[in-house]
Amino acid sequence: MTRVSTALLGALLTSAVLAVGFADAEQSGQDGIVAHFNGRIVPHQLPRHRRAAVAMTLSGQIESSVGSSLPRLARLELAFAGRGSLDVRGLPRCPRDRLRNATTAQALARCRSALVGRGVITAEVPLARERPFVVRTRALAFNGHSGGRPAVWVQAASRTPPVSFVLPFYVRHRPGHRFGLLLRAPVARTLGRWPRLRSFRLTLARRYRAGGTVHTYLGARCALPTRLHHLAVPVARVTYSFAPGPTVLITTIRACRVRE
Repeated sequence: MTRVSTALLGALLTSAVLAVGFADAEQSGQDGIVAHFNGRIVPHQLPRHRRAAVAMTLSGQIESSVGSSLPRLARLELAFAGRGSLDVRGLPRCPRDRLRNATTAQALARCRSALVGRGVITAEVPLARERPFVVRTRALAFNGHSGGRPAVWVQAASRTPPVSFVLPFYVRHRPGHRFGLLLRAPVARTLGRWPRLRSFRLTLARRYRAGGTVHTYLGARCALPTRLHHLAVPVARVTYSFAPGPTVLITTIRACRVRE
């Protein structure tokens, strides 16, 4: 049976969430849109030659710089640098249909064995420009599968107002690419015509046992040349694709520190 190392998962999630905010986030502006993005890996020091368990926290925020309603985000892409990797061997999968119209408690009851992360998603509905209707949801990330490839189902729900939706992230591996692991989500198709994505924070981390071996869902190493022990390197990249435009790319650069 596959089991969660709950102590490790809790520690990684807690420390990662506390480490990330928008104070030091990168931002980019274009066509009246200001977008923010922040990416962090915990622990901060990693082995040079072997893969170690990490928690990756990604957070983003979208604002209008001209006082108008938020633009409609068509697609969100999260990409990890080449030193990161995803391992789902033996990890239980959650069918996406089991998460539809579910509360947070129901989603956990149905798919806890496939849990790989937690977070928060905030959206707003532009009923009035001066006072848009804001919805803040708790988000749970589950290991999924689509078209023969890994996927991440981010189930988001709130009690007041009663809202529930599943934002699918389809995983693509791109060998040789600077950002070799890509997660792509069709935001507009999921949220519908009126809701606008305002902000998100998602922490991915999981350690589990399968086939008598301990696996880590997300792993990384600090693969610097022997003479170097720390260096600022790209960690993650976000692509915000708005409808009808523009497309905004932001890359986070953080210190890679070697743990001997």
